[in-house]
Amino acid sequence: MSNKTRQIKRQAEQQQNRKASAPLAEQKRGSAVMVGIVAACLLAGGLYIGGWFNLVTPAQIQQCEAAVRQAYPQPADQTALLPKCNNRHMIAGMSSPNGQKLNAKQVLDSLDVGKTVDLVSMFIGGALIGAAIAAFAASYRIFQRKRGKNVD
Repeated sequence: MSNKTRQIKRQAEQQQNRKASAPLAEQKRGSAVMVGIVAACLLAGGLYIGGWFNLVTPAQIQQCEAAVRQAYPQPADQTALLPKCNNRHMIAGMSSPNGQKLNAKQVLDSLDVGKTVDLVSMFIGGALIGAAIAAFAASYRIFQRKRGKNVD
């Protein structure tokens, strides 16, 4: 065989290998639907962990205010605690049986700890939401590539 014939055969084999591996490469990229499902799960987890589902209702605020007035009859304590009744940690603390056995300073200190926990959970929730946005973008790119459009 001549050198020219070998080159032609090698090029033909390389082209066949590329065509055979193209569907495999697309399968390795993943399914747009699966990536979208993962993104939706990340988004839901981020919203839940971030605390955006834990909303306080006006009825809960009124119950908290009534519990504060009953447990802390002194005006100084009420002045310090009543504005905090829109905090979900305060509402949970006042509705628990042990919440009324604490003095006002202990209640305020525990709310400060709750703020730290809220900041950390909001950070983790935001990170999950950011990952969900990236996954949605990736699923869109995968979907467009499978349709034959170049999105790069």
